[in-house]
Amino acid sequence: MIIENIIIFLVKRDWVVSNETEKFIELSPPIEFNIQEGFRIHVPRDTNKIDSEAYIDNLLEIISDFYSLSVDDLSVLLKSDNAVLKVRIYDNQTDEGKIPLNQFEVLIEKVRQILTDTASFVIDKSVTSTRVPEEASHYINLCNFMQTEKGSFIAKIQLPSRELVKNRELFDRNEIYSEEINQKLVEVLSFVNDSIFEGDVTVTEEYLIEHENRINIKLYKDLYSLFEKADIKNVDFSLHDKTISNSVVNTNISKLKLFKLNQFIEQIESHSFEVGEFSFTGKITGLNSKDPDGLKNSVIFTAYYDNMPIIVTANLNSEHYKKAIEAHKLKQNITIRGLAKKTKTKARFIEIIYFSVEE
Repeated sequence: MIIENIIIFLVKRDWVVSNETEKFIELSPPIEFNIQEGFRIHVPRDTNKIDSEAYIDNLLEIISDFYSLSVDDLSVLLKSDNAVLKVRIYDNQTDEGKIPLNQFEVLIEKVRQILTDTASFVIDKSVTSTRVPEEASHYINLCNFMQTEKGSFIAKIQLPSRELVKNRELFDRNEIYSEEINQKLVEVLSFVNDSIFEGDVTVTEEYLIEHENRINIKLYKDLYSLFEKADIKNVDFSLHDKTISNSVVNTNISKLKLFKLNQFIEQIESHSFEVGEFSFTGKITGLNSKDPDGLKNSVIFTAYYDNMPIIVTANLNSEHYKKAIEAHKLKQNITIRGLAKKTKTKARFIEIIYFSVEE
């Protein structure tokens, strides 16, 4: 496995397999490194020789020189097939790689909460859910705190990459693996930094429906609490696995940026956003399709939910769409049940499990 993982790590970072022999696979570096012509990394095919372990360790040292990863990091990525999350804090108090004890305790607790609630978000797929599923606790139990680095102050956590966290259920199209949770964390951190801290977001019902897959109130409150209670002004998050490295750089986390994050949270809460199983019945107000025999067929209808009108959108297969056309002509109600995103006045189906035309 270690040989396969080294090859994947290098090729995914634009190294090129330049030659293959019975004993070695040779890789040449990306142009960006500007290394002298002829430099190669030789990855052995056989790891069962007496000196194989020492050779691999030496190979990891060479690779570590090219990237901001230590040999210990690479061992986690390539020998254990896990991921590494680095949280680098830099300000006047951490210049020497030290951090006040109280700040460190808050940092660790808040990072644990962020990982837990990221896992919960991926598992529940809900903007508003506050529960911690059993599977989220299982994910956290697979994480390990690693030896810290000096570089301002760097905390490192080993994250599982290929562990099955949740089996497939009714509305889960696929099983959930730990890798999805890891990538969701980077996605959310990037969204907060780029769209909220550095952007100017106005939260509307349409906005929530479009961006639901990266919005979770509890997780956003965790991030707010991390920045505020740990008194963090500058922090870099980086996630590394054998295929890719992602970084999110947060600089000058000011009171204005925290205000914008808090305001964003309050706006989400005010819209009563939900994701779950819903059933709506109503009359069709719009149909849209370039090819009724195809897959891209949408219907809009007006229904009532809790005695309030709500505009519902759904994508239908060809059979259901043709029935919807007839129902629209005859002014008949349709009923759709399934997994949907819902605000106070709008809803959009993600997955349909029942469709009917009311006679």
